[in-house]
Amino acid sequence: MIPKGSTVIAAVSGGYDSLCMLCVLNEIKKIRGFNLAAVHVNHSLRDAADSDMEYVVKTAESLGVTCKCLKADVSGYAEKNGISFETAGREIRYKFFAETAENYENALIATAHNANDSAESFFMHLLRGSGLNGLCGIAAVRGNIIRPLIETSRPEIEAYCDSHGIVPVHDITNDSDDYTRNDIRHNVMPCILSRCSIDSLLRTMEIIRGDETFCENYVKTVAKNIVLDYNGISKINIKQFNSLDKSVRRRILYGLLKDSEKQAGLIHIDNIIALAENNRGGSTVKLPGRTKITVSKGMLEFYEQ
Repeated sequence: MIPKGSTVIAAVSGGYDSLCMLCVLNEIKKIRGFNLAAVHVNHSLRDAADSDMEYVVKTAESLGVTCKCLKADVSGYAEKNGISFETAGREIRYKFFAETAENYENALIATAHNANDSAESFFMHLLRGSGLNGLCGIAAVRGNIIRPLIETSRPEIEAYCDSHGIVPVHDITNDSDDYTRNDIRHNVMPCILSRCSIDSLLRTMEIIRGDETFCENYVKTVAKNIVLDYNGISKINIKQFNSLDKSVRRRILYGLLKDSEKQAGLIHIDNIIALAENNRGGSTVKLPGRTKITVSKGMLEFYEQ
């Protein structure tokens, strides 16, 4: 997860999880041969946000770790872009993390997601009606983002902090059930974990992750034979496409559209599948953003308008 010579930028909010991660990374940095820095985002949503930021900076400095902070107007950003506070905060955080990482060679961004977070994500996606990809839990590594605590449970993290005299700040927004994750955490997970262990949920997600990887690799092989590129325009042979199982067709389309300006949802994917099945020349499906799919001479053609 952390190659020798890397610089790990730890995202520290000041809660149990991130303080535990920061301290553990600091303990092992010399043994593993990596450098350590910290970042903190002040979301400006609570009266205590400024004092929390100061606490994180002082804690990092006490460990000899530099901490770069961003004070963001999450509320204003959410209103301007018509998105939730959760989404706005996430977008601002990861943009800041990425910008900070550009200042270091071999930079990795460490977030403090734990095993319980991964299980919560599993149920959030399950209740929304997800495919396999959404049921894999939170990945341990995604690009240059790492999650060192992803196999560690929340009780283990709290025990570590208590035994090491680490006192976290308390974010009162974590107490509210208005946020989907908090609702799952407070009202669903206790019932689930009273009947099974977090380890059994992790095992299920690992199995699903393996199946998802197999399906993804298989579909890439199939797509190479039917998806063509003409001067930057993707084209799919409709006859070959329609002969495939629907799940394979969906995956091919998701793969083609994953880099679109706006992500395509299941309804858009199924509209494209229906377009191919009808196979009427000139008929079109428009997606959110600038992507348009048209039937022409037995081919599905994908355009960015």
